[in-house]
Amino acid sequence: MSENYVGIDVSKAKLDLFVEVGGKPRHHVFYNSEQGYRDMLLWLRKAGLQKAQICMEATGCYWEKFAEYMHKAGMQVSVVNPSCIKRFAQSELKRTKTDKVDAGVIFRFAGAMKPTVWMPPPKEVQLLQALSRRLHALTKMRRQELNRLEAESETAVRRSMEILVRAIENEMEKARKRIKEIFAVHKDLKRKQKLLLSIPGVGDETVHLILSEVPNLDLFPTDKQLVAFAGLAPKEKSSGTSVGRTVLSKTGNSRLRCGLYMAAVSAMKWNPTVRDFAARLTNRGKPMMKVVAACMRKLLQIIYGVLKSGKPFRERAAVA
Repeated sequence: MSENYVGIDVSKAKLDLFVEVGGKPRHHVFYNSEQGYRDMLLWLRKAGLQKAQICMEATGCYWEKFAEYMHKAGMQVSVVNPSCIKRFAQSELKRTKTDKVDAGVIFRFAGAMKPTVWMPPPKEVQLLQALSRRLHALTKMRRQELNRLEAESETAVRRSMEILVRAIENEMEKARKRIKEIFAVHKDLKRKQKLLLSIPGVGDETVHLILSEVPNLDLFPTDKQLVAFAGLAPKEKSSGTSVGRTVLSKTGNSRLRCGLYMAAVSAMKWNPTVRDFAARLTNRGKPMMKVVAACMRKLLQIIYGVLKSGKPFRERAAVA
């Protein structure tokens, strides 16, 4: 096995490292903190692995600071879709799942598949991503508090809830204002925003979602790969005479997938391409949730085409 790769299983508290040194497997655990990153760099250098490529899964948000730190330290970094690692583990017939085992699987995956090198998004995109995620969280908090307010009858409690709702709305407005400032300053983001807003059914929130969660479209050579990244690829269960339901894989970016739901519902009403597509599926007797899921994929493919071509939405081109 090549010693040019290091497999890292990332969790909230720790980093499990797996590598082969001189043909012998080595496993070490480091804290998922800056001190842990420094300790890992020191260990890699002592082991003569300062030019190795570090490979990890894009799980949650725990990998982001680690990946950026290693990139700044001059290490090559690869960030892989977790579904790819899962399928690779299945191909090895792995039945045991521990952090150590997972790190070893990632190490072998990297050696076999030679994943591309990850590059951190520009600072403005990182800020946009942080603000978009914060705005999403605030929106969810506001909705929850309004639901509680609707059910509450005690005056003192209602006043407390109303104060909290106003505070949340104030923070939401600050986030929206800061996001507008980012687009006003950075021309490339502004250009992409204009392209995406040319798609009927796509609004500001969907624009922020796409440009923050998919900062580098070059990582997806085809629209199918972007669909898989969002966890919107259909997963069919069929073997011999046993046929199961076709469902969404859901092994991808959950923020992107969830955000596209409302965008697709809007596009089914206002976007002629998506609307006609939904009508054809409905006429074929497809259940509504399957229709919406298919429209989410369709909308994401349209978004991909517009950004990839650099040209505004045109209905005929979208249908083609």
